[in-house]
Amino acid sequence: MNPRKPSILIVDDSEDNLLLLSQILAKEGYNINSDLNGYSAIETALKHPPDLILLDIMMPDINGYEVCDRLKADSRTQDIPIIFISALNELFDLVKAFSMGAVDYLTKPIRIPELLSRVNTHLSLYKLQTEFKQKNAELTQLVEHLQRTQTQLIESEKMAALGRLVAALSHEISTPVGIGITLASTLKNEAHNFEEQVDQGQLKKSIVVNHIHRVKRSSHILLDNLQRAADLIQSLKQVSADQSHFKKQEFYLKPYLEKIIISLSPHLEKSGHKLTLTGEETLKINSYPGAFAQIVTNLVINSIQHGYQPGETGHLHFDIYSQDDRLMIIYVDDGCGIPVEYQDKIFEPFFTTARSSGGSGLGLHILYNLVTQKLQGQILCDGQVSRGTKFILNLPIELEE
Repeated sequence: MNPRKPSILIVDDSEDNLLLLSQILAKEGYNINSDLNGYSAIETALKHPPDLILLDIMMPDINGYEVCDRLKADSRTQDIPIIFISALNELFDLVKAFSMGAVDYLTKPIRIPELLSRVNTHLSLYKLQTEFKQKNAELTQLVEHLQRTQTQLIESEKMAALGRLVAALSHEISTPVGIGITLASTLKNEAHNFEEQVDQGQLKKSIVVNHIHRVKRSSHILLDNLQRAADLIQSLKQVSADQSHFKKQEFYLKPYLEKIIISLSPHLEKSGHKLTLTGEETLKINSYPGAFAQIVTNLVINSIQHGYQPGETGHLHFDIYSQDDRLMIIYVDDGCGIPVEYQDKIFEPFFTTARSSGGSGLGLHILYNLVTQKLQGQILCDGQVSRGTKFILNLPIELEE
């Protein structure tokens, strides 16, 4: 398939000039259109944009400057190279031509070698410019597609993490609720038996004492389990709402993090790890609580999944304090640490050493984005092999709009 030959539009009110220029350029293999009038030349260019325009300046009705101005104002023709042609060789005309967007300027009488050289040069540049814009547009579309895909994957990972949390809490809640149902049934039978003994006149002091003891003991256990279930449900509601709706507000950080830790208890109890929290009780911040819930969850789950071998148990710890109007959060675990060759990669999207066991490589990437973008802070990682891992978060106490 032969490549398309460049097209040139020649605009000149002189028929002799049009004929001469058309013949010269046609011999070079270019597709030539010509026009004696500026108005009709504009219509031609807009309907079928050429690759280059040779434009005479001095024409009746509408001069070359006006034609150029209209073509440069239209998106269909604004990038087409325009070479002005004039019998004048005044500095004013040269400056005005280039200021209006012309790429070159030829004076009459036109020398054929100079004409061909200028035309070939500007057609080549226009071709490269067009190809570059096309490639750049394709690249931009590709980048936008990748960004949309990455955003969708991150959102999917967020929802999956929340789903795992809900599933774990649901399983954990079933235990105290089940115990509560059993004890409620036991209390019902105890009351029925006690009522029968009263009706039969067999009531003795020992029977009353034993009944009161069993009722008190069962009630105590029942209340403990119901309270545990209520705490878990409240923590789940808090975490779910905050993670789904990042709303900025003032809140006391330590009590809030304690609720998050309660919601993570199923993961900790299953793995045998211990999680502690220290810090200022009255530290109040104006920020996004949902972001903190996600950060704490991701750090803890990351330690559980990557910091310890199966069967190992460890100690995870958060420490929070204020320093020069900044919030400092120090998180450490006593796991295996992070190899030196991985420490510069842990925040990259999709980087994981546990892909075979279902790791997505998005947990710490989401964490990094939340800290640096949503919370306008910084995060550093200090992971020493055999010495555990430390994350240092430096955040504003009062988040800017």
